[in-house]
Amino acid sequence: MNNTILKELEVELKNHFKPFLNEPATIEEIQYVESEMGISFPDELRMLYLAHNGEGKSGPGLFFGLPFLSLDEVLDEWRIWKKVEDGGAFDFDAYSIPTKYIKEKYANRKWIPISNDGGGNNIAIDIDPDEKGKIGQVINFGRDEEVKYVIANRISDVLLFILQTLKDKNFTIHQEEDYLYWSYGANDNIHFLDALFNIELPVLHPNFIFQSESNVKDWYGSLNEKWKNIVGSHERASKFIREKRLYLGGNELVDISPLQICTEVRELILSGNEIKDITGLERMNSLKKLYLVNNPVQDLTPILHLQHLEEMNIKKTSVNNLSALVEMPSLKKLDISNTDIKDYSLLPQFRMLESLSVHISNREQLIAISKVDNLKHLRILGLDNVNEVDLLVLRNLNKLITIEVENSNIVNFNCFKDNTALQNIKLIDTKVKDGSALGRLKGLKELELDGATIENLETICCSNSLEIFTGSFDQFHMLKDSFDRKIDFSKIIGEMSEEEREIWYQHVRD
Repeated sequence: MNNTILKELEVELKNHFKPFLNEPATIEEIQYVESEMGISFPDELRMLYLAHNGEGKSGPGLFFGLPFLSLDEVLDEWRIWKKVEDGGAFDFDAYSIPTKYIKEKYANRKWIPISNDGGGNNIAIDIDPDEKGKIGQVINFGRDEEVKYVIANRISDVLLFILQTLKDKNFTIHQEEDYLYWSYGANDNIHFLDALFNIELPVLHPNFIFQSESNVKDWYGSLNEKWKNIVGSHERASKFIREKRLYLGGNELVDISPLQICTEVRELILSGNEIKDITGLERMNSLKKLYLVNNPVQDLTPILHLQHLEEMNIKKTSVNNLSALVEMPSLKKLDISNTDIKDYSLLPQFRMLESLSVHISNREQLIAISKVDNLKHLRILGLDNVNEVDLLVLRNLNKLITIEVENSNIVNFNCFKDNTALQNIKLIDTKVKDGSALGRLKGLKELELDGATIENLETICCSNSLEIFTGSFDQFHMLKDSFDRKIDFSKIIGEMSEEEREIWYQHVRD
């Protein structure tokens, strides 16, 4: 890092604020933090802390109102996120902007939090970037930060950006009683992490250049009234074009070609429209999630080249084969239930597929599913024309963690009796004759019966691993005193009388 930038920034800050940056940290203090984190600081970050160990408690927030954390504060914040990560996987959406620069996770112990907002959101130095990212890149993450931006390629770029903003006077200073702070943008009081949407990033070296005003004006002028109502006023058009997530379900859309300008979209929901032609999506090269549920679309050719598409839902569409989808190398989650697709033989070619929702109407479909090597989550919305012997092929799914079955009649679950990975089973409007195999599953942690029955439900009590049971009051009442340990019965499905509610409440409370 060029010390000249830091010295010049210090001078410029003094023109607007009383000195607020702390004295330098020592090498020993930095090494202590590195040792606990099990990482090494990038050189620029180390140099920054050797100049200033964060800022004082009464500082205005170096990062446009967000504080520069001291090493002690960095460590405190990091410990919180390490505990979150150690707690297990989180099923939260995460989107890297640009694509493949930031690992799309909720928490990562190799993100060094150098700033926070007091509400669970952070600016961090990323030393574990995705394949296109750079060690030392500056990112945002946290409770409200599903969209994660590369704010800068390095911390020195952030400091230079702050310096330029000060010189350009593109900031606002706020005084609240004895508290002085500042924000990015002239005459604005916007949280800096929210302001990122309106900044060309990474700062100083942007990957995306915003559409010119004339381009936006021309595009907006070409829209019909339906699309203008969706986009809103002309003033909102630029924001619409740059959205990372678009929810356009139930708008009676037929023509979606106006979306071709929205090249930065990562999540697109188009469910419940009248779309037959998906031309207009072919330029969404960063698209990660696409929902086309309940549309008469049949041809998926326009999206064949979308290399980053990981989740696709084509439930209740007119798609009738898997040949287009097999071209998508990143596809991890797929719903093809209630479609005209009958031939599942291509499913084993989906090498990355981890989650699948289907309707089963013959044995051949089961065989194809059983060959999806990485399948972890399976949802079956109906089992027709198959028997318990046919189901035995599913024992090959040795990585399966969750299974959900709806609207089915099942003789037994012997197909899973040797599965040690299976943790969660949910049955909806399903009848099971013999559930004894469930009681013998070594890894089963959660069982939910929603309008479902198991004739010999008491055999579940043989389970040595079950932790959570969810079902009707009658099912709870049958099982509540039958285990040799405490089971979580905190959720009941269906109605309860006052007397039943009291019985349930007393058991849960005790």
